[in-house]
Amino acid sequence: MSDETWVVFDDEPKQRVLVRAMRVFLPASVIFGTAGAFFSRGGQSLVDSFGPIAVPVSFVFWATAAAVGWNVVLWLNEPFAIDLAGRRLRIRHRVVPFDQIERAELVGLSDGDRAGLLLKIGRRRGPTASVLLRERSTPVLDDHRRDLLIEVIRASSIARPVSPHDPTGKFGRFTFPGTLDKAGAEQVVRDPPAPGEPAP
Repeated sequence: MSDETWVVFDDEPKQRVLVRAMRVFLPASVIFGTAGAFFSRGGQSLVDSFGPIAVPVSFVFWATAAAVGWNVVLWLNEPFAIDLAGRRLRIRHRVVPFDQIERAELVGLSDGDRAGLLLKIGRRRGPTASVLLRERSTPVLDDHRRDLLIEVIRASSIARPVSPHDPTGKFGRFTFPGTLDKAGAEQVVRDPPAPGEPAP
């Protein structure tokens, strides 16, 4: 099938949240990392050992690490694409048929789930696609993206993991917190739980 059948699931709200978080985290890591050249947990600091040159060298190191970290974050959160006609999902250049999507998990962004709520879907092992369901207390999926995601979930094989000690999965939501079954995944897409509210 041609690339024209793919619909990119553009998750602008998630990108906005990532940029906001990284705008604080990355400069802070560079500043505190560079300042670390003046301190030591025993023995001499980098400045004591190598002189003032340690400061710009430390700055370049931490700035490079921040740039690499930002690019890794962007790569991990690259928008996934959906081919409804072919019943498949493309996650970072890997194609997964809908019926091979086996897991769904809710993940809070920070401070529990007060900053936002992500849904991750994918195989048990392998790449996952993530989508922001709620930013703070506000649902962010528009009707089109919500309907696309529900189509994927309905055609998937999503099931909550089962423990050998609980073969019926009766206590699965407690044994594997954050994981969802197919009905639960569809429910949170339709109506994301509020901050502090338990998942279905």
